[in-house]
Amino acid sequence: MTHPRESLHGCLVYVAVLCGLRVAAGGPVDLTLGHRTTAGQQGSAVLFFAAYQGQLREVLFDPIIFNQVMVNQGSAYDNHTGVFTAPFAGVYQFVFAAQLCRGDHNNNWYFMTNGHQRMLCHAQMSGGDTSLNTCFYMEELKKGDQVWVKQKVGGCAWANSNSKTITFSGVLLAKEGISMLGGGLDPRRSCPPFSRSSSVVRSSGRTVVPMWTGVSIILPLCFFFL
Repeated sequence: MTHPRESLHGCLVYVAVLCGLRVAAGGPVDLTLGHRTTAGQQGSAVLFFAAYQGQLREVLFDPIIFNQVMVNQGSAYDNHTGVFTAPFAGVYQFVFAAQLCRGDHNNNWYFMTNGHQRMLCHAQMSGGDTSLNTCFYMEELKKGDQVWVKQKVGGCAWANSNSKTITFSGVLLAKEGISMLGGGLDPRRSCPPFSRSSSVVRSSGRTVVPMWTGVSIILPLCFFFL
């Protein structure tokens, strides 16, 4: 015969596990198979990572065409033109990285938005030294805005087909005020705030119960069977 205290302990452990799943998933949890649902965000991920093959040697590149594409979710980056076109209005972050050539070069690269210089990425080496220079840029874009990287005359960076030492990448961070990275939880809380909502979310024909709704069902059942 199971001791009541053991039963209660088991129930509380189950609730704690569900809470942990909710924190990790940042979304509703399927109480049957632990299936995560990102309602309202499916199909809207936008991120890309592309590399330039060869050297950017002391001439104007506007834009730099990063033609080796490793990731292009959302198909917003065009490897034929080197231009990223925002498919949604939102906040985007871009990263440009370049391995500097040895020798004296005045390296100036720009993040460009719709033909306007938004940020200068500057690096300068001398003699036989080299370094990987990385620049980050964040901007709130409108749908259709275009972003690319420009090299000014005098800059020099090197790469080959395998090194991937000249790269351009970007990601949609937030759309319509909602983070695209998941979560949205208060970091001061160990679990999500309590909600009395008993509604369910249906995704792909499956019933998904919001976390605390499931907990509010399980706890009374635990005490009922003690």
